[in-house]
Amino acid sequence: MVRYSFAVAALTLAASLSVPGLARDPQDVPDGSRAQERLDRDLQRAAERANEIAGRYAEERTRIEERAIREPARAAEDLAKLDADRVREEGKLAEERAKISEDFAEESAKEAEDAAEDLAERAEDAAEDNSGHGSSREIRDLGLAEGAEHDEAGFPVRRGEVVAMDLSPETLATAQARGFRLIERRKFEGLDREIVRLAAPEGKTSVMARDQLRQIDPAAVVDLVHYYGLNLTAGSHGKRLASQRPITHRQGSLTIGMIDTAVGRHPALSSARVIPWAAGNLAAAPFEHGTAVASLLAGEGSSTIYSANIFRGPANRPYTSADVIAQALEWMIASRVMTVNMSLAGPRNAVLDRLIQGAQGRGYQIVAAAGNGGPTAPPAYPAAVPGVVAVTAVDRDMRIYRYANRGRYIVVAARGVDVVAARSAGGVASFNGTSFATPHVAGWIARCRAEGATAVSCRDRLRNSARDLGPAGFDEIYGHGFVD
Repeated sequence: MVRYSFAVAALTLAASLSVPGLARDPQDVPDGSRAQERLDRDLQRAAERANEIAGRYAEERTRIEERAIREPARAAEDLAKLDADRVREEGKLAEERAKISEDFAEESAKEAEDAAEDLAERAEDAAEDNSGHGSSREIRDLGLAEGAEHDEAGFPVRRGEVVAMDLSPETLATAQARGFRLIERRKFEGLDREIVRLAAPEGKTSVMARDQLRQIDPAAVVDLVHYYGLNLTAGSHGKRLASQRPITHRQGSLTIGMIDTAVGRHPALSSARVIPWAAGNLAAAPFEHGTAVASLLAGEGSSTIYSANIFRGPANRPYTSADVIAQALEWMIASRVMTVNMSLAGPRNAVLDRLIQGAQGRGYQIVAAAGNGGPTAPPAYPAAVPGVVAVTAVDRDMRIYRYANRGRYIVVAARGVDVVAARSAGGVASFNGTSFATPHVAGWIARCRAEGATAVSCRDRLRNSARDLGPAGFDEIYGHGFVD
């Protein structure tokens, strides 16, 4: 009886918090919206109050029902009063939801006006420089062809799916009993890990499924299958140069891996052996960005380049997902590629974090672009994973690239503005962005590793050899300084 009463109260109060008109498409509300943040905050507080009310109601009803046998008349009177109080509380919650709806509509309208003005300003910036900016705003439309959902921060995720690492047989069995469906189990031999993909129970979003699986096993590593966009760190798409400016080149026999787009044929790569990842050989794989990055790695003395294309989708808006990145990383480890260049960035993912940390614990070094989200952008991943060498970009005058991310995760800076690299359609082009600063540092690390030094030792050497820029010592703009 008590459990039933509690359930009725909780459902009634929860229903009173569903605000008509607020279940709208995420694109209807500006990203980073103060109105949306306020709405979420107000609804969360209202939900907490509803839970408190439901809890008090259940406790009080239990006490009344326990003495109903001894004092039936008094108990009936108290129950009537308790129910009346509940009706009044529901009325207050109804008034509150109406006020929340009114405030949200008013604030959203004002933000829409501000967004229109901002859009005009951004259009002017885009005409001047087509660099990709990094935040959930720029990548939230990725994976639309796959019906993407969005996480709490607005980042796109695969609909109705979660990913977990090393689930125990008991956890997996419990999850399946509660409606989860096993999609795939993949053993990552190089890292001695097993990755499990699960479809969410019927009627649950991916976020709800993630939270439910974490409740089943709080110690399990569980997350969503996030999407990542190339434009987040692609910088400009390259400005074709009429004259054949040379690509910087140094002799060497380094082996470096790159997790990027596919790599096309180009004279700048004639001295390098490019080994493609078989799983990434897609018929319509993009290759503009990867070709440019590969030419820079070859210019650093990489005679063997392991190239893992992880992108799919339209050529002008390619995307990838956390599970594909993980598989590409496993291929690098199986191939014994000790230095890996990653020119992508996006949201943090718990499973991807663990895989990267596991790889680094085995002596592999990830060098990643810091991101082109601008000075106020949040940390970009995988660059912000501890141990990863996050590289920002500067121009020839040692000024920071205007769209470069900032933060305590920045390790060093390298030239990433007006960098000459291979153009996939032929010739060379000038590129901007942290993606085009990263290959220089990857080459530096690979040369250090070729001397027999450990990854930790090479990271220390890198920081100590960097030329200090900006405020004295480490700072969140240049990290430890410029790498010559």
